[in-house]
Amino acid sequence: MNFINFKKTNKGFNMKFNFKKLTIAVIILAIITFTGLKITKRLLYHPYNVTKFGTFDKNKDVVIVFHGIYGKAKTLNAITDTLEKEGYSGINIQYPTTEDTVEKITEKYIAPNVESVIKTVEEENVIRRKQRLPEIKINFIVHSMGTGVLRYYLKTHKLNNLGKVVFISPPSHGSQLSDNPISDIIKDTLGDAVKQFKTSSDSFINSLGEPDYQCYVMIGNKSGNFLYSILIPGIDDGMVPFKTSRLNNCNYKVIENATHTSILEDKRTLNEIADYLKN
Repeated sequence: MNFINFKKTNKGFNMKFNFKKLTIAVIILAIITFTGLKITKRLLYHPYNVTKFGTFDKNKDVVIVFHGIYGKAKTLNAITDTLEKEGYSGINIQYPTTEDTVEKITEKYIAPNVESVIKTVEEENVIRRKQRLPEIKINFIVHSMGTGVLRYYLKTHKLNNLGKVVFISPPSHGSQLSDNPISDIIKDTLGDAVKQFKTSSDSFINSLGEPDYQCYVMIGNKSGNFLYSILIPGIDDGMVPFKTSRLNNCNYKVIENATHTSILEDKRTLNEIADYLKN
C-alpha cells in the first residue's frame, strides 16, 4: 500500500516536473522567437538616404531609381553606374520598408525627392521651351516592391514631364508570399507594406489599375529560393510569379536564368535599360 502511494506520489511529482520543464521550454522558445524577430527586424531595416549619381546634363533626361522591400540603395549600383556611363544623372533613394504602408512610404520618402527633381528640371525646361528645344524628362527605374510604390505615386501625383518607366521584378498583381498567413502573424517584423501585395482582387496592389504611361517590365525566370518557390505556383523568380508580373501597356522581357536579385546586375538587364531609355 505504501509502495502504491509512493508510485502515485512519484507519478504526480513527475507530471508536475514535466509540466514545469515544458513551461520553461515554452518561455525560453518565446524569448528566443521574440529576440529573433527583433534581430530580424533590425537586419531588415535600412535608414533613409539619397545618393546622387552623374552630372546634370541640360541635354539629357534625368533618372530616379529606388529599391524594393528590405533593399538598399547599393543593390542598384550596377544600374546607376550604367546610367552614369550613358550620360544620365539622377538620384538613388534608399528608404526603410519595415515601418510604414506604401502610402506613407510614398509621401515621406519618394514624393519629396521627386518634387525636388521636378523643380530642377522645370527650371531648365522654362529656358528650353523659350528656345523651342525638347523638354527634359524624368525617368524611373524601380525594383520589386518599389514598383508598387511608384505606381501609387504616379496614380496620386501629376507629373507633366514623365518619361519612361522600368519595372524590374514587379509583383504587379501581388505575390503568394504576401498571401501566406505568416506575413500577417509577424507583420510587426516584416512591415505593413508586405500585406498590401496580396493576390486577392481587393488588395492594395490590385487597386492601382493599369499604367497609362510608357513602361517596360523585366523579370527573371530562375528561383534563388527553393522554399519561397514552393509557395508560388508556376514559374517564378524566387519572389514573384510570372502570372502576376505583367501589366497592360508595358513591354515585357524575360531575362533568362536571372533571379529576383541577380537581375539587377545582369548585363542583359543593364543593356536593355540603356537601349530602352535611348530609343
